[in-house]
Amino acid sequence: MKKGFRTFQPNANAWDTKLYFPTPLSFLEEWRTNIAAAQQEFANLSIKERATFLLDLATELLATKDEIQLLYCQESGLSTKRFEAEFDRTFHTIRLFADYLEKAKWEKAETLEQEKIKLIKRNIPIGPVLVLGSSNFPLAYSTLGGDTVAAFAAGCCVVLKAHPMHVGTSSLVAMCISKALDKRQLSPYVFSHVLDDSYHWASTFAKNPAIKAIGFTGSIKGGRALMDIAAQRPDPIPVFAEMGSLNPVIISENLNAAALTQAAEKLALSIYTDAGQFCTKPGLILVHEQQLASFLDQLRTALELQQPVPMLHPDIFAKYEARKRQVFQVKGMTRHESLAPIQGIEARWALAETTLQNLSAAQAAHEEVFGPFAVICSYQELSACTALLQKLGGQLTATVFTADPTAIDPALLFQLQTQVGRLIFNGVPTGVRVLETMHHGGPYPASSDARFSAVGPDSIKRFTKEVCFQQHF
Repeated sequence: MKKGFRTFQPNANAWDTKLYFPTPLSFLEEWRTNIAAAQQEFANLSIKERATFLLDLATELLATKDEIQLLYCQESGLSTKRFEAEFDRTFHTIRLFADYLEKAKWEKAETLEQEKIKLIKRNIPIGPVLVLGSSNFPLAYSTLGGDTVAAFAAGCCVVLKAHPMHVGTSSLVAMCISKALDKRQLSPYVFSHVLDDSYHWASTFAKNPAIKAIGFTGSIKGGRALMDIAAQRPDPIPVFAEMGSLNPVIISENLNAAALTQAAEKLALSIYTDAGQFCTKPGLILVHEQQLASFLDQLRTALELQQPVPMLHPDIFAKYEARKRQVFQVKGMTRHESLAPIQGIEARWALAETTLQNLSAAQAAHEEVFGPFAVICSYQELSACTALLQKLGGQLTATVFTADPTAIDPALLFQLQTQVGRLIFNGVPTGVRVLETMHHGGPYPASSDARFSAVGPDSIKRFTKEVCFQQHF
């Protein structure tokens, strides 16, 4: 392992001077010695005690808000407005999960009088969970993000591998968790914060028999690697991964001129916000051929009005530029992009225009381009979109802009709801609300398990197992 590593400051386009050091190898033996006792202690907490612990976490997070904001903005290059939105989402998520714990049914009982049997089914913790922080959400999908909070709510200890892009932010949030553990006099091994700028600790813990599940948000490559490790263990474990998605958008022919303009403006904002570094960014837009010219012109105009911002890291910027070139090289692609000069690692919008037939055969364009980029595809008949969607595989979201959501083609509707975790009408997929009704994840490769979402309190169930207690009397 390396002696030390630095984070990057996107707005300054420079590496930070502070050195962070990987967690020493000796920590593994220390963790092995203590994790079983910590897990038993934490799992034995009552539902009310778990909820109280979550509320303590929210309190500590709020008390450290100003310090977190400073490092968050430095390490991510994201705006204070974005910080406020993500902080509020994270704070709300913790409190929502605490409330859900107390009102959800975690135990069901039935008595069979004739057989003199009483059955009680309980949700118990699955065991210690490995969570890997994401690059694009330093709070909501990282140290105290949805996966960690869900695991805590389930009664599971957590090993968190901090993302190397925002180690300072992660360390501050980890301190909040430690303070909440201390307040409840719980073992410090309920939460372990691991630093590493390589894959060493991620793979080490993924292989460790004490780890019983993995939570991950990131690329298909990263999620696939974790799934392979988990499957090859002597005791395979579940991996709950949110990965890549094109998040297709279908614009129906029945939109009038005003509605078409509104759709273009909404989509431009969704594509360009925070340099398009969202897992739910619309990456494919299907437009009827008669509307294509008008829509494309309005979308380009709206994109030009957006303020460019730096991407999260030079590596992400380089990958964005490389993936754009790869898609543009596909036969039948027409290139549209901003001509403004690039400053530092600021991302510029780009669109690749093609036909449904060309796109169907272009595998390189079926994968996510992480950044302010989308493929614009014209179709003749809406029914023809169904076959293309089948080729794309699972998606986190799909969006339909239509004058009448109730009149959507049944075959297309069936295909969409089979293929995605969230279906939006006349809106955009970015800007997820954390509610009990929210679901966020479709079949592979969007997610590793389409039955579960990484967003909302139902995600707690990922880290529990059901046990039936049968008592004869």
